[in-house]
Amino acid sequence: MNTAAYYIAIVLGIVAIIVGYLYLNNMVLGYHPTRGYAGLGVGVVLLIIGIVGLVMARRRTSDEV
Repeated sequence: MNTAAYYIAIVLGIVAIIVGYLYLNNMVLGYHPTRGYAGLGVGVVLLIIGIVGLVMARRRTSDEV
């Protein structure tokens, strides 16, 4: 699989964490606790998927060489 997809997952995870933080702290987007926690949860999951995917992709390419 293309590693660009994992980089996109990491970037989207960081954006989701930032949006969740803004929702929770009543900054730019207003106070929505459910959306805040959902944003944080989705962001963390996307970060984990992106990082694990990159590590596995690099491990596969190093084994093939």
